[in-house]
Amino acid sequence: MFRERLGARAGRQRAMAADGHLLVILHGLPHPDAPDQNEARLFWRRPDGGWRAQGSGATAIAPLRAHVEELATAIDALEGRAAKAQRARDWFAIMHAAAPLARVARAQSAALQEARELAKGDRDLITVRDAAQDNERSVELIAGHARAGLDYAIAAAAEDNARQTEHVVASQHRLNRIAATFLPIGAVGSLLGVNLRHGLEGWQAPYPFWIVAAVALLVGLAVRASLPERKPDDDRG
Repeated sequence: MFRERLGARAGRQRAMAADGHLLVILHGLPHPDAPDQNEARLFWRRPDGGWRAQGSGATAIAPLRAHVEELATAIDALEGRAAKAQRARDWFAIMHAAAPLARVARAQSAALQEARELAKGDRDLITVRDAAQDNERSVELIAGHARAGLDYAIAAAAEDNARQTEHVVASQHRLNRIAATFLPIGAVGSLLGVNLRHGLEGWQAPYPFWIVAAVALLVGLAVRASLPERKPDDDRG
């Protein structure tokens, strides 16, 4: 009865009923390397309320419940990654992983809701349906949290780049002012070959050289200290 309604592939997640029998077609977890390839899993409910699952000899609803809990475990692992994410690439990776999980969870919830409407007297099926709906809400919240985290990380990086640019511009402006002050003196002195007598030519060489070098180094350190300090990055958690 169900064979005529199934093609070569299982197709989308859905529920079908015929002559008191209920067939629920669900998908397994998306593979990380091939998220668009779905592994179909079949769950069959007989008119007497017993369940059979593909690849399992159980006669209760436990395999269907375990299938839904498998998705819940994957969502919990993704939530753990979101709790540790800080950089934009971390949030982007979470969004990339959440998209196929959200697609599976959304279709799984709809299929089990459809099964619930076809087998209204099955209380265990209601519990499994509720768990599937919880999975759908959880993965959507994680995806929304990841989008907000990515937006914040991008905005924070842009703000930090703006502060760095401001620091560089201020430093360059101050150095340009210093260079503009001493450039004429250096240019004229070099052009005319000015070499004035200062009285240190024969005084206990080479100590005058090292004294002048030390004074020049101190002046350089003073100029460096006068430049604006780079502001430390804010703690973004």
